[in-house]
Amino acid sequence: MSKIGIAAETRRIDALLLRALYFGPKSYWELMRAGKAQTHQVLKALQSLLEGEMVVYDGDHFVITEAGRRKAETLSLERVAEQRCEACAGRGIVLRPPFDRVLADFQDIVAMRPKATPDFDQGYVTPETTMRRLALMAQQGDLVGRDILLLGDDDLTGIAAALSGLPRRIYVLDVDERIISFIRDVARDRGWDHVHAEVYDAQDGLPSHLRGQFDVFFTDPVDTVKGLLLFLSRCTEGLRGPGAAGYFGLSYLEASWRKWRQIQQGILDMGFAITDMLGAFQDYLLEDIVALDWARMAPVPVKEPDIPFYVSTVYRLELVEEPQPLFFGRVELGQDLYYDEEFCDPLQE
Repeated sequence: MSKIGIAAETRRIDALLLRALYFGPKSYWELMRAGKAQTHQVLKALQSLLEGEMVVYDGDHFVITEAGRRKAETLSLERVAEQRCEACAGRGIVLRPPFDRVLADFQDIVAMRPKATPDFDQGYVTPETTMRRLALMAQQGDLVGRDILLLGDDDLTGIAAALSGLPRRIYVLDVDERIISFIRDVARDRGWDHVHAEVYDAQDGLPSHLRGQFDVFFTDPVDTVKGLLLFLSRCTEGLRGPGAAGYFGLSYLEASWRKWRQIQQGILDMGFAITDMLGAFQDYLLEDIVALDWARMAPVPVKEPDIPFYVSTVYRLELVEEPQPLFFGRVELGQDLYYDEEFCDPLQE
């Protein structure tokens, strides 16, 4: 990014933080979410505001100072109130039947799920997020009577879909044997013969019996360019053809806009149109946050998150031509599947 571009992005983040604080004190985690940028950019902006005495920290929350208020008013930030819908928090989806009715049952199942492990870059979304995924898919005509492929399903979206009673067939692929065993056990106990689960490493080619067999896919992949496009390629192989749809999540907290552009180009090259992008649609439940870089690199001592601060955008894709995966057969990525220069050290420029 050019120096002019960096300066413009910095001003945007500063303004977002000042506007958020103008309307009341905010926790560190609320500001991380309000910054709408990579982690290191938000941290840099927050540090600058502290050093410029635009904000202070009272031990629990950041509070705007009089100097900060004057700065915000000079920029006319006080004229722009929160614009998002309070009912849906800007997602465009409010849970209604059948998804609101099966949420409690799903929460009981999720409580028994294996613990997330960093070995597979796992980080669970909230149960409500999982249900919102399905509500979105149903709203778009991508759930009822559809054959659905899920690549990586530690969030148990396949089980939630089965609880809704809407898809025709659900097929889950995951590298974690614990997740696959758990899904199989639940499916057996519930008598779901249309739910299938198979241990699968995305570095392997998609099994032949799954190619061209599905109407819709959902994946919440890794945030590396190669890894994410590999996941999408495997899912693309599973689709029947033009008119089939796919969903995936991507967070700006760990992926720069430059990386987003690379990923979007790959999506177009595979034959998709990007029909929808819903920002901050997915909330994640990350464990032991205060021991991770998110908290360790904060400019002040911070406590456990008071909100689900880690969010991601949901993309909806639709094939407009014959699928053209970018990867075929076995692809050896090793640790590059999960880590790249941004992902390894998201707090550094």
